[in-house]
Amino acid sequence: MIFRAAILFFALCFAAAGLMAQNARSAAPPAVTSPSPGMSEQQVDDLRADIVRMKNLVQQMEINLAFVDTTQSPLKHQFQLEIDLWKTMIVHMEKQLPPAHAH
Repeated sequence: MIFRAAILFFALCFAAAGLMAQNARSAAPPAVTSPSPGMSEQQVDDLRADIVRMKNLVQQMEINLAFVDTTQSPLKHQFQLEIDLWKTMIVHMEKQLPPAHAH
């Protein structure tokens, strides 16, 4: 069971790393820390699409977490921490978006 959970963990890490690499290639410069009124329509659409993909991956991670173990093991706790981290990142990215009525 632990071996299967470890494989699942590494698979999720690779999936998340791939998503981050894809986002890094297509994203605007990372120096932007607040909503940018100068974001182009394409950048806003790309950010919204990235957020949707990330939410789907986090949902899959939460579903997979239910199958790891019924007890609170260190591995399960680590999965939960990573899910919380990704949720925080998604909220941060959503704050980067201009208000929806600006379109």
